[in-house]
Amino acid sequence: MIQFLQGLFDGAALGAQYSLLVLGFVVIYRATGIINFAQGGLVLVGAFMTYNVSQTWGWNFYLALFVSMLVTAAIGVLMQRLLLQWVLRELVGVVSALLAWAVLFYNGWNQVAAFVAGLVLGLVSWVLTREIERRWGGGQARELPVFGSIMVTIGILFVIKQVVPSVWGFTESSMGDPWGLGVSRTAGLIFSHAKLWTLLLTALALAGFFCVDRFSRIGVAMRATHVDHEAAVANGISHRVVFATAFGIGGGMAALAGTTAAAGIAQLTPNLDLIVFLAFPAMILGGFDSPFGAVVGGLVVGIVQNLTKVYQPAWDLEWLGVGFDRVMVFLVMLVVLMVRPYGLFGTKEVHRV
Repeated sequence: MIQFLQGLFDGAALGAQYSLLVLGFVVIYRATGIINFAQGGLVLVGAFMTYNVSQTWGWNFYLALFVSMLVTAAIGVLMQRLLLQWVLRELVGVVSALLAWAVLFYNGWNQVAAFVAGLVLGLVSWVLTREIERRWGGGQARELPVFGSIMVTIGILFVIKQVVPSVWGFTESSMGDPWGLGVSRTAGLIFSHAKLWTLLLTALALAGFFCVDRFSRIGVAMRATHVDHEAAVANGISHRVVFATAFGIGGGMAALAGTTAAAGIAQLTPNLDLIVFLAFPAMILGGFDSPFGAVVGGLVVGIVQNLTKVYQPAWDLEWLGVGFDRVMVFLVMLVVLMVRPYGLFGTKEVHRV
């Protein structure tokens, strides 16, 4: 019994990280109909940003985490505005800033100076492009179709996979252990402080999201857009604001998930984005358009994966092979889909003839 309860706790801590990832996917899908494959890249950016601010700059870990969530959320919003909605002046400004930063950084400038110089050049490019649009007309945003947007997010993922190691290196890095290696023991169970903090941070983030979703104007707008996009627009809801907010929330969740996955005794590597492959079965299991299902799906996947890892050697099932705990997650997903094709909490599609 002790072994089962210990595995349940450790699995819940792992599932909490999956829940954050899945919630990011679900929020974006529910608002836009897009599966944002770039979430894996945002996990990388968020984790390395926390590492850079806390370890390289020496800031407090929690302040570094907050900065990382803000930066990654801003990247998500820019990604939606520039590449999925395609606003020319913003596209020119950001591309100019990135190019200037890259050229200066690789020519010996430090990160802060290169970033500030790139920011200034990007702002100047944005102003000039805006004036040209005002003089010659144009400036209207154009949205990509859903399939095109999905392909763009895949492209962004590959770009981020190359940029992040180029900036922070290809070797493993240590984010340190902000919670120490301490543990608490109760009734034979071992509660790692790092895992307790992971559960607490996840609970706070999820509670904050559900409060925004239920009680704020933007939350009501996001739910209305999900229920009936055309009716929401007809009632004055800006789908651009809703889409940008969804991508921002997804980015912040990705940063928190990446940081909790890489902090402590774990090592930060450029392959951290692979964690999203277990977020997909959690999203499908919980339901594509259900935030509550995202939380439940993430927890189920984490618990199933960890209990399989615990009991596979205990029951002499090593012949199933190394990594069967990840395979078990997909088997559970298939069983659930046979009973509920839209996931545990997904909305069933109704086709009228």
